[in-house]
Amino acid sequence: MSRAGAARIAGILLTLLLLPALLAGCFNDYVRPRNSVVPEIPETTPAPTPEAVATGGTLTVAVGGSPRKFNPLTTTNEDLIYYSAFAYEPLIALGNSMLPEAALATDWSSPDGVNWTIYLRQDVRFSDGTQLTSRDVAATVEALRNSNSVYSECVAGVDTCAAEDNTVKFRLKAADGLFPWKLFFPILKADETASAYPAGTGPFRLSSSSDNELRYVRNENYRGGPAAIDTVVLKFYETAGEKALSGCDLILLFGDAAVKYSSQLGYSVRQFDSNSLICIVPYMYTGKKIEYQVSDKQKITQSATKRQESLSLNMRRVLECAIDRERVIERTVSGKGKAYDWPGLDNTVFRKHVELPTFAEDTIEKLLKQEGYAHEGGNTAWYKGTDTEKKEPLTFCFVVDSEDVELIQACDSVVSRLKAIGIKSVVDVAAGGELTAKFLSGQYDYTFMRLNIGLAPDLRRVFANGSIFDYNGYDTEALRSRANALVRTWRQQGTGTDSCEAFAESYSAGLGELYGTLEKELPFIGLYVRRSSLLYSARLGIEEAAGTEAWNVFPDPASWYLV
Repeated sequence: MSRAGAARIAGILLTLLLLPALLAGCFNDYVRPRNSVVPEIPETTPAPTPEAVATGGTLTVAVGGSPRKFNPLTTTNEDLIYYSAFAYEPLIALGNSMLPEAALATDWSSPDGVNWTIYLRQDVRFSDGTQLTSRDVAATVEALRNSNSVYSECVAGVDTCAAEDNTVKFRLKAADGLFPWKLFFPILKADETASAYPAGTGPFRLSSSSDNELRYVRNENYRGGPAAIDTVVLKFYETAGEKALSGCDLILLFGDAAVKYSSQLGYSVRQFDSNSLICIVPYMYTGKKIEYQVSDKQKITQSATKRQESLSLNMRRVLECAIDRERVIERTVSGKGKAYDWPGLDNTVFRKHVELPTFAEDTIEKLLKQEGYAHEGGNTAWYKGTDTEKKEPLTFCFVVDSEDVELIQACDSVVSRLKAIGIKSVVDVAAGGELTAKFLSGQYDYTFMRLNIGLAPDLRRVFANGSIFDYNGYDTEALRSRANALVRTWRQQGTGTDSCEAFAESYSAGLGELYGTLEKELPFIGLYVRRSSLLYSARLGIEEAAGTEAWNVFPDPASWYLV
């Protein structure tokens, strides 16, 4: 299946506030964590004392890829999406608690959740000296609505956006109490939204560009006053290895590179989570048989009745208990992962802390016996008690995208664990139109998927027509009732930071009820998200990093200093 096709299917399954890589918070996904499995990393260097802080100096930053252009609305370079904080700012920032905080906006209000008024600061100038106006905000929103930006989902619910004197007025297509959480995209000048290097309002401005680097200097027009650091140089490297070994003061590492290079001497490390949840999704329309041509000589046919048994809640629980997530993480991302189950917002007021059991062989045997299966112990096959001739061993049929190596590795790990306890598996790999056809026809029991999860638990679309529950037959009365209750919560007023916190707490309660229903239904089984790392040298002072294990938001570079 093509990457676009995989993204489309994942979108059908779940669309939260989808942002593939944002200014940090998007990698903190609202999910239930199990035990983290991460390699040892060096201890954090203590922040220097105030007496040691000095102004001036040049900060070097390693970036993967090419510096052809740096427009924060259109770039797909994951490093640059993070580093846009050097030169650009949003209307509303997300604090360490993941609640909205004033940035270019001073306040926001709504009488009904549909009509929102955003009040702008009057002391903000772009790096070229021109003043920020409501027209710039409206133009940025319009650019996002007409592009495929990583931030476009933030304004997908906007019907109209009008610029007035010192305010911007939004009318949404439907009430959305989470709207302030979505206004953290960078604001550009109205006539530079398509520019290769647009002016920004952040603490640094572009000074020069070349084939291998972008050089930024202190923005003297910055509303917060001059930054402590004089110059920031973004140096570009072709490979992750070259970037990791560059010796720069600041290095972002993702996936396997984070495993291999995070223990470099001389660097402190902060870890954060990706926004891609690797999970297993069952097919729930069980009124049809399934056929697999395993080879020229072997064909598996599973009757509708037999298939319904293999997808029963007990059998889904068997699969859940059979998974050794630590082993999956070690085999797929070399241990640089964090085990998760159901998505949501981590480290925030939305967070629900629930620990689930890991691999549990005794529970598996109990569940299988309840379903009428028996075996002779060890890795011998399981058969129904009525199958006296032992012709139909318990078999799970998986389908996986042949173009996604990580999903294939995760599938192999799960299948090998099932084999060790006597459960047989058939794995069908396909791509493109063939894979799409299998999804639509239901020619599988379970599929391995990536669900993109993001900042806010924007779950309405989960329950829309064509969503995961409708698509896979999970449109139960309990789930629908919980979903409707959440939609009603969206319709309450949300005015100012205080009410945003109240809204978050109220929404959290409703999400907890829905979460309990989902746990009973087990619509899919989460496996893990990747861990990524930010390395910074001993000469770089980042006060916000001290004493934390992961960042909810990318620390404000205006407060950084060199020692």
